[in-house]
Amino acid sequence: MISSTDYIQLKAYARQDGIFFGILWIMAFACLIYSMQDPSLQFGFIAGGIATPFLAYYRLKHFRDKVLEGSISFRRAFAFVTLAMGYGAIIMAAATYIYFYFLDHGTFIGFLQQSFSTPEVRQSIMQTGMDIQEMEKQVQALSQIRPIDFAFSVFSNGIVSAIFMGAIIGFIGKRVKPLKIED
Repeated sequence: MISSTDYIQLKAYARQDGIFFGILWIMAFACLIYSMQDPSLQFGFIAGGIATPFLAYYRLKHFRDKVLEGSISFRRAFAFVTLAMGYGAIIMAAATYIYFYFLDHGTFIGFLQQSFSTPEVRQSIMQTGMDIQEMEKQVQALSQIRPIDFAFSVFSNGIVSAIFMGAIIGFIGKRVKPLKIED
């Protein structure tokens, strides 16, 4: 069982590392938004998604080796990764809300609607077997969503992802030192 002091320490380090996740995800989101003008920035969005589990493992390893002297149980590793990514999800949700409320003014949805009108996109949609009219209806429905709904969706997805990644990375990153028997 973890003591209250250890739990406070775990939350404090998770909050600090959550800032790293928030910054990474905001940068990836910015790449997604600006990829409407420069498609090569989509690489930044993809790289941010790919970098997330590696950052989580790196921060868990740092916490385990530097703070806990090389030993961490699965439960504590799971809690650390889940909390750190959860705090990052809060930051990302706030950034999403700020972007869609103050800065976007329909630009993102307009880009989606415009992209569905190009012949290349329409052809690729038809090749995958999807209905173009259905996709346009979904984009139209998406345009009715409020900024707070976008933010809540980002937060919810971040929490669910944090739980899954916390379990996987916690299992990989756990290390329990064997008990030393003194003579």
